[in-house]
Formats: sequence, structure tokens, C-alpha cells
Amino acid sequence: MTNLKVENFSFAYADNQPNVLNQINWPPQPGSFNLLIGPSGSGKSTLLKSMAGLLPKFGGVVTGGQILLNNEAIQPIVPFERAQRIAMLFQNPDRQFAMRTARSQLIFALENIQLSLDIIKQRVPLVLEALNLTDIADQELLTLSGGEKQRVALAVVLAMDSDIILLDEPFASVDPTARLALLADLKKLQIEQHKTIIISDHDLSGYETLVDYLYAIDTTTGTMSQQPLTKLGNLPVITPFYGLPRPTGHLSFNQLTLTVGQQRILLAESSFTLPNAQIGLLSGANGIGKSTLFKALGHQIKYTGQINWDGQNTRKIKLKNWAKQVALIFQSATDQFVKMTLQEEINLSKLHSLTGAYWTSERIQAALTTLHLDHLLDHVVYQLSGGQQKKLQVLSMLIMGQPVLLLDEPLAGLDSDSVQAVMQLISDSIQSTHQSILMISHQRNGLAKFIDYELVLKDQSLTLIGEANNV
Repeated sequence: MTNLKVENFSFAYADNQPNVLNQINWPPQPGSFNLLIGPSGSGKSTLLKSMAGLLPKFGGVVTGGQILLNNEAIQPIVPFERAQRIAMLFQNPDRQFAMRTARSQLIFALENIQLSLDIIKQRVPLVLEALNLTDIADQELLTLSGGEKQRVALAVVLAMDSDIILLDEPFASVDPTARLALLADLKKLQIEQHKTIIISDHDLSGYETLVDYLYAIDTTTGTMSQQPLTKLGNLPVITPFYGLPRPTGHLSFNQLTLTVGQQRILLAESSFTLPNAQIGLLSGANGIGKSTLFKALGHQIKYTGQINWDGQNTRKIKLKNWAKQVALIFQSATDQFVKMTLQEEINLSKLHSLTGAYWTSERIQAALTTLHLDHLLDHVVYQLSGGQQKKLQVLSMLIMGQPVLLLDEPLAGLDSDSVQAVMQLISDSIQSTHQSILMISHQRNGLAKFIDYELVLKDQSLTLIGEANNV
């Protein structure tokens, strides 16, 4: 059994910056199921990366204490030996991929921990089957949905058969059904194989009967404390959104059909108009085609049927001109960034803003303060927490001000207060700018007062919640 101990551990991202973590003492119980909570930017990811031995090697400085793996300092242990004991799943699964397909990525990971070819040949198909990945095992990872990528990343972690599994916001892009299935798989690993499971998550649903220990990090002090498990009970019930869209909007599609490869149809002959000054939710299972629909509306992939702007076919509009009408906010925030610091990203958006009359310097500063980003202006965007990156991404794109914003998982990795702040920012903005917003989100808590209508993609059709007919 592997033992991991965090002893009086303090950490900062630079010598001249305050500690993110302060005097953390935590010896996770071997074979236990642990949930780590705290606001965005509180240091959850920092702690998990430190426990995996990734920090301070890849950034930051230990300002006190140490982390021990089987009573040895974790940093000097060579990576492949650490990986045999501790495996980590990141917020962004793309950061864990080095190969083209799920199968090749699994083989590559197991080769790196120096397993024999016979063991690799036995283990790979078993893991693929366990996580229902056999059908997409040889499909290009770049073509998978965010939820499917996360399942592949989890498969890699499970295949490594490490005693301790660290998961950093692993379900942010996973649909509710798949989320519960993955949680059940993790609980089974804990019980049957005595794995130590440590998960950071903002969504507390589904954990009540699974968790042995609950811990929280305080943003103000950087300290960690154990919490009562009663916090995981009596959570709000999630319901569909029954509102109806307004009948008018600039962007519409008619008889739109989307396919993957030569045969698989994701959407068949669907029509809809995105209403002005409203927020719509696009829901559906992982891999059903939600992100593909967004890419089609952004003219980034081929489609059949017609995409219109004010009733006119847009097929011949140049991409650079179409990008001034329709903006796609990517699942991965870092894919959106083109500058180094937070301030530079904001300045670039302001320079090219189409809604400068609304997004004044004063309003931008107020938004930065509301999102708790105002003290991070000089920080490198790639060193921000996942939640901070998401907030910056959304604010930057709101400032850009395209008439239509397609937001792909804009709330992933955000705590409940941050969700409210981001959604209020979006709501206030569109009331003045009359932008059309359609967003994909598996995070539904706290959205009731913001979502005007819900579209469900299922069985190759779009259905408006509250109406029986497909659209």
C-alpha cells in the first residue's frame, strides 16, 4: 500500500507572491475516497499537482514543508516510479495526450512506466471495454467530444494501475449520466482494488454515498480543513428549462445536417433561429454532436443545408468576416488566448471590440473586480487556475462583442459563486448589446434565472424543451 503525506506544506508561484497554500497537513487514508472542494483559484489544482510531484518542477516554489511518498521526498523520485504509485487526471484532458488515438495513447502511457508487452496487450482492451471506449479506440482524439476525451484520459489513469488516483475537476465536460457511471467506476476501484481516490470538484452531486472524507481549501488563508459529510446532502434538484425563444434573430439554420466520417449522422435536417438578447442552453449526451453543431455554425466544418444571416445564405462569406458575426468560445480556455498576461488579453479584446460603447474601461474594471481577476493582471494566463482561465476567456469574448456567441462549456471548473458572477455578466451584457447566446454546459446548478430556453440534441434531432416537436 502506498502512503502519501503532506507535511506543513506551503507553496507560492513566485518568490515575490503570497502563498497559494499555507501549512497544509494531510496524510490521506490509504484506500479512502476523498473529495476536495473550494472556490476557483483557491489552490486545489496546485495541491494535487504538488502531490503528484509536478510542482515545483514545472513552476512555483515550495516555501515550507514537504510532501512524502512512502516516507521519501517526492521530488527526487524518478517520474516513471512516481507514476506507478500516483496517477493524475488534469482538468484539460488534451494536456495528457501525446498520441493520435485512445489505443495508442494507452500503449504509450504503459510503455512509459516500463510494463512488459504482454501486460500491455492484456490491459489495454480491458480498460477500453471497462470505460465503453472500444468503438472509438482508433478514432482521432482531436475529433472526440470533450466528455469522450475525459473518458480516454481517465482510461489512461486507470490503466496505469497506480495506488493513488488524483482527479482534478474530471467531470467538468461530462454529461450527468456518464458522470455517475464514472463515479461508480471509481468507487468500485476503491473498494475492490483498495485504491486511494482524491477528487477536486465544484459539483457536489452524486458524492453523498461515495465519499469517506471531505476537505475544503480556504481562498483567503490558503489552509485546508476537514468538513462534515452532511454538506453533500440536500442538494438542489436539477430540472429542465421550459422557456421559449423569441421568434426573431440574425442567425438561423434550415434543414441543417451534420455527419462524422462517411456514415454517422449527428444531426438530420434541423432548423432553428437563435433569438436576439436571450441565453439558450444546448444539452445532450457526450459525443452526440453539440460541439460539432457549434463548429458548423462557425463555418469551421462542412455541413449540408443552409446557415443564414438575416435570411441570406452565408456559405460564401469569408471566414474572417464571419468571425466578426459569430464567435465560438472553445472548451479549452487556453486555446483562446493569444497573449501572455491577463492584462494583455483584455487590452487586445478591447482594441478589437465591436461593442466599445458598452464595454468602457470602467465597466471592464468592474467586471474584473466582480470576477476576482483584478489582482491577477500581470499574471501569465497559462499559470492561472482552470476557473480563472474560464472567467478571463468569457470576459474577453464578451468584450469582443460579436452579435452571436457560442459558448462551449464556459462554466467548467467554476465554483457556484463564480457561475453566478459569470452568468450575471453575460445576462447584463446581452440586455444592452442584444447578442444571441447559445451555450453548452453540463453544469446546470444555479442557471434557472438566466436560461431562457433549452434545446436538446438527441437521436439526430434538436428538440425544444416544452414543445413536443423537433426543430
